Amino acid sequence: MQRRQKQIQPTDLKMRAIGAVVREFRESAGHSQERLSDECGFDRTYISRVERGIINPTVGRLWKIADALETPFSQLAKRMELWIADQLRPSRRGETKRT
Repeated sequence: MQRRQKQIQPTDLKMRAIGAVVREFRESAGHSQERLSDECGFDRTYISRVERGIINPTVGRLWKIADALETPFSQLAKRMELWIADQLRPSRRGETKRT
C-alpha cells in the first residue's frame, strides 16, 4: 500500500487569510467546494488548495470566486485584512494568536 504524502502546511499569513476567508464565505453561502469550483470554472482541487493556503490565487481568480459567491470583491478583501489583524492580536496570555 502506498503511503500518503505529508500535507503541505502554509506558513504565509496572507495565504492562510485568503484560504480562511474563501472557506468562510463559501460555507456561509451554502456552497460545496465542488459547486463553487463549477461556478468559477475551476477544478475542485484548486478551491481546496486555495482554502488550505497552499496556492496563491490571482486577483482575477479571487474576483471570480467573489462573483460566484455573490459577494463584492471589496468585502472579501476587507475580511482578509480583519482575519490577519485578528491573528496578530495578542491573546490574553500576552502571546500572539496563531491558528
